[in-house]
Amino acid sequence: MPPLEKRQPHGMAIAEHSQNGLVHRIVGDPSAETDDPVASYKLKSRASRRPRHRREGLPSAERPEQPPGDVTTNSARGSPLSKSPSRNVVLSSHHPAIVWLSENELLLPLSVLCLVHLCQWVGYEWPSAWLNIQHPVGANTTDHYSGREQRYVRGVYDATFVVCWVLRIVAARAVMLHHVLPLLPRFLGVRSARKIRRFGESGWFLSYILISWSIGFRMWRQSPYYMNTRSLYTNYPEDHAHMPYDLKWYYLVQTAFWISNVYTIFVEERRKDHLEMLTHHVVTIALVLSSYYFHFTRFGHAFMLVMDFPDIFLTSAKLLRYLGYITLPNLLFGAFTISWVFTKHYLCLKMMLSIWTQGPQEIPFEKHFPHYPNSFASYPIVSVIWAILCVLQAILIYWFFMILRVLQRVLIQGKDAADNRSDDEDDVESDESTVCESKPAAEQG
Repeated sequence: MPPLEKRQPHGMAIAEHSQNGLVHRIVGDPSAETDDPVASYKLKSRASRRPRHRREGLPSAERPEQPPGDVTTNSARGSPLSKSPSRNVVLSSHHPAIVWLSENELLLPLSVLCLVHLCQWVGYEWPSAWLNIQHPVGANTTDHYSGREQRYVRGVYDATFVVCWVLRIVAARAVMLHHVLPLLPRFLGVRSARKIRRFGESGWFLSYILISWSIGFRMWRQSPYYMNTRSLYTNYPEDHAHMPYDLKWYYLVQTAFWISNVYTIFVEERRKDHLEMLTHHVVTIALVLSSYYFHFTRFGHAFMLVMDFPDIFLTSAKLLRYLGYITLPNLLFGAFTISWVFTKHYLCLKMMLSIWTQGPQEIPFEKHFPHYPNSFASYPIVSVIWAILCVLQAILIYWFFMILRVLQRVLIQGKDAADNRSDDEDDVESDESTVCESKPAAEQG
């Protein structure tokens, strides 16, 4: 063995930070690998096995700089998470555009809305297409919903009305999520930033669902197709193409809500079922737009109510869970499971079958597309809507199996109803278990 002062190190594992993450390389004696390949191999293996997130062991000079936004890692999938430096927000993407939108999700929509209202106040006519329902048609019959005689058809200016409501929903969500809803858990002594953040997200969703479902249910109670699937196709397309004011408003606002949800899943912490959620949102938007364009608005209205109802129980259970309750969230989760099976599977499949059984009976062949004005009743078009419904039902069946896993833990293992479909809290903070984190808040059609 050579003297101590003449020994040469075979190499040293150094960590470098690149665009693809933390990269390890061996530096030191260039001849170390050829003189002692076994030692060189051991050093390389030891460096490659070092976890990427362990940076505290590196010298300060060699420690890689954090990218802007305090990027962390999702333990469930290893995907990057960008934490907003100024608020209690964890993003599912560290893309600069997502970070910028998250930091300005209140300022940006309020600026555009103020500009629209200012132009309307000055006297311009174009803001009317943003703020009011357009494309009215004359009618002599009394509206079933509001008593108004005016009816409306779909048109190009519906897009600007939807954009305006997307901005309103995003701004309202930002106010509720960051300034209003966190006050309650903090007042009740909740100290976990993660639980406060999740409470705000669930509280915002519950607030919207309660308001929208109540409005939609009132319209349904006063409609001719209340508790009657056959009436969903009666007098097609005349009574369907000419929509009451309330029904058109409800349809366009719901469309804006689901479009805003596509933005929401990228500015919230990534769930385990992120891909399923994104697929669900896209399918729901496609179903809403297709039923609106093809004048099947009665079917779409009833389908939205059916899909939204169970999420009231789910979101309420999550809110109570974040506040520290155990028994009541478990009971609400049981009610959610029962309502899920009844609405999202039984009623949904019943409505899907009515398309092929009751639809052809109520819509005669002479009113089929393209022989009849404003009619889109044809087997190819209906098959497209049916295919979208089948994709949505497949996602619901997948989530239902996740619910059964939760029930197995509760009924057989005696554990709490902490849903394993979305949250990764057990992987990050063991003391912050959550309740039944599920799919987007309300599957709609």
